[in-house]
Amino acid sequence: MDLRKVLIWGGVAFVVIIGAVLLMRPAGGGVQDVSPARANELVAEGVRVIDVRTPGEYELSHIPGAENVPMDSLGSVASEWDRSEPLLIYCTTGARSAQAVTYLEAQGFETIYHLAAGIIAWDGDLERGSEIVPMPADVTPGAAPVMYEFSTDW
Repeated sequence: MDLRKVLIWGGVAFVVIIGAVLLMRPAGGGVQDVSPARANELVAEGVRVIDVRTPGEYELSHIPGAENVPMDSLGSVASEWDRSEPLLIYCTTGARSAQAVTYLEAQGFETIYHLAAGIIAWDGDLERGSEIVPMPADVTPGAAPVMYEFSTDW
């Protein structure tokens, strides 16, 4: 067989495969990692915001209007949601929310926004309990979390 024919048929096969992959994608926007600034815009647009942290973490502070759906109850709660409704998912650092995003995408949710850096990068207002608290001017959002280790030699 002529090398040109092989290259032409190879190119046609490549185009067909790419077309099939693009056609099988969900109709919505798929999964998008978003910056805190974009997440703030999505909140202002009314996108449904889901906090997958524990109830205690949620109570300490959360994005205003966010719903608390801890990871251990996500499967049962999300089964009732409209899969075409856009969602913004977040946790503290992005690790748990990445798992939630993977799960929701596998369940057929069409448009998922992921605050991949977590709430530690959030630079908007926070809600504590039912009180909205503005971000202090001297706080730099996006700083890495700090872990303290305590030990005794008693």
